[in-house]
Amino acid sequence: MNKKPNYDEKISEEMRIFEDLLRKEGLRITAQRILVAKTIFGMHTHFTADSLLEHLKDRRGEISKATIYRILSIMVSGNLLSEHNFGKDYKYYEHIVGHEHHDHIICEDCNRIVEFTSPEIETLQHQIAKSKGFDLTGHKLNLFAKCEKRESCEHFKKKNDSHI
Repeated sequence: MNKKPNYDEKISEEMRIFEDLLRKEGLRITAQRILVAKTIFGMHTHFTADSLLEHLKDRRGEISKATIYRILSIMVSGNLLSEHNFGKDYKYYEHIVGHEHHDHIICEDCNRIVEFTSPEIETLQHQIAKSKGFDLTGHKLNLFAKCEKRESCEHFKKKNDSHI
């Protein structure tokens, strides 16, 4: 009897979609892929491949960095993850299944990422695209800034703590 895995209720839909994606691509549903996907869908923050590997540090013997990158690639191409270039030498990811569209503000000093939505910005982007002869089908808006209050910026906290 082929029993369906029992996932946490919060991520069961995401896991079903992930397994369907693997089947559609002709890929095996392996314990490694399931563990990585469960970890990703359980995270509610932006992450890098390295931070994901850190979350899985107890399983490093089973899951290599190359495996992480392969799974991330599968999930991005299957529209389960969004890949972001926030001006760094590495990519950030976030799962997007069941999440509303949003934009980002990124601190250039501490890398803090704040998500926001603005109906006014959405409307303006559509108006601009239309005025230029386009039908907008999607976008990614990333605003780069510096924390207004330096004392709350992690970069400056670390810098000042090292001088104590």
